[in-house]
Amino acid sequence: MKPIYHVLIALAAFTGQCSAQARSTPIDVDSLTYETVHDVAERSILAKDASNRPLVVLLRLDDGDFLPPHGAQGGLRLLTVLSGELSWGDGDEVDPNAERIFGPGAILVVPAEGGEHWAAARNGPVVLQVVFVRDGGTLTAR
Repeated sequence: MKPIYHVLIALAAFTGQCSAQARSTPIDVDSLTYETVHDVAERSILAKDASNRPLVVLLRLDDGDFLPPHGAQGGLRLLTVLSGELSWGDGDEVDPNAERIFGPGAILVVPAEGGEHWAAARNGPVVLQVVFVRDGGTLTAR
């Protein structure tokens, strides 16, 4: 009986250590620092890869901000509109008639190659979360 008792104590101690270490941490978005990118957008890097490249960022656009065409390369990207209405266009030339509007919860996929696009906050501020999928990552959802 003693060996089983010792095993149970060891398992209980191990389980307690694992649960104490596995805590989720909320991010206080209001306390993040931002840098300006593309002359108008504000970016806060939430996670980086081993090469110190951004993996997950928050991108803020103030009302009236316009990001000119960019993003032809950079790996597969997943954009989620967290708040506001994002005006979005694909291509390297701006065509206001081709813009689409995406609201909170919309998820956009920007292809790894040829994903040039433009974006604007035409109806108030917009906050996006951008996830970079590099090193040959592919899209599994359609």
